[in-house]
Amino acid sequence: MLETLIAQRGWLAALCTRALSTVAKESGSSNYTTTAIPRPLDRFQCYISRCTDPYINLAFEDWLLRNTDPASYVLYLWRNRPCVVVGRNQNPWKECNLQLMKKRDVWLVRRTSGGGAVYHDMGNSNYSVFMPREQFTRDRCAVMVARALVHLDIPAYVNARHDVTVEDFKVSGSAFKLTRERAFHHGTMLIDVDLGRLKGCLHSEMGNNMVAKGVASVPSPVSNLRNYSWTIDHTSFCNAVIAEFAKEFGLVRPLSSVVEWDESSSNIIENIAEMRDKIKTWDWLYGQTPEFTYNLAHDFGWAKMNVRLTSRHGEITCVTVEDADDRAGASLSLSSQLAQLLIGQPYSAETIESVAATLPNTELKQ
Repeated sequence: MLETLIAQRGWLAALCTRALSTVAKESGSSNYTTTAIPRPLDRFQCYISRCTDPYINLAFEDWLLRNTDPASYVLYLWRNRPCVVVGRNQNPWKECNLQLMKKRDVWLVRRTSGGGAVYHDMGNSNYSVFMPREQFTRDRCAVMVARALVHLDIPAYVNARHDVTVEDFKVSGSAFKLTRERAFHHGTMLIDVDLGRLKGCLHSEMGNNMVAKGVASVPSPVSNLRNYSWTIDHTSFCNAVIAEFAKEFGLVRPLSSVVEWDESSSNIIENIAEMRDKIKTWDWLYGQTPEFTYNLAHDFGWAKMNVRLTSRHGEITCVTVEDADDRAGASLSLSSQLAQLLIGQPYSAETIESVAATLPNTELKQ
């Protein structure tokens, strides 16, 4: 049993043998050292990702949940390139402006926890805290992060919706996941995010015409920490959270070491490759979507039609086409043909447009 456990975690032990730089690499200052490097079975651990690929970062987060000791307390700090991360049970067509995201090279990501959709870029810092399940409460980590901001002279507090806020503006949203022995709480922190792009990517033009199951995001007024501090950055945020993590979970002395890693850390990349590849697939990003119905009206030239598409797990399962202006004849035959061609196809703008293009005089767009 012990030999198996050591083998499973041997990659992390190997990682720890190399010299590690501190989080101060970014700004040249730090509140701690790396003289004592965490071992896989240490009760308190801290990891900082220098990787900005959201699929890799979320895969590593999943690895920590599944492989760290159930009795341990683990802090993980990371940032992503521009992307929108939706909750496990959300509908990306309803939550996101997918066309704008594609145009601006903003990636779509689906996490394994619940909660709402969030926008990430390099002005946003992310934190994840893992702990024994019996030690978890909904506000514990949010309050810990708010205290870290207070120590940076930012008057943060946790509101009734469990968000970290400053002057009634949301600066951090969060979600959690529970397993039999383990719990983790992760959240965002808006430090200097492109709020214009955030609002654009999180505004779906399809939302008003869609009836969807699953979890809908609840919009809140947001603000960057930059509006309250000229000195706040990723490094100072990480340092403050590390210090509060140590206090919150009862370390006798402040946490003095971290494990840093990036895409060049082959042992990590190899061990999370399966999860990384899974969460990049169409089946996970779109196929995980709960059932929904989308209604649209379109003038095909040969008739004005009302089209209702039902999709389950990202696949079109039902199509209803009605003649909106009561034209008879060929229009009914063509609409029936459209319905038959769409059923069983993946739900996407590209699929609908390519199928509609096979019919005469059609320019169906969603």
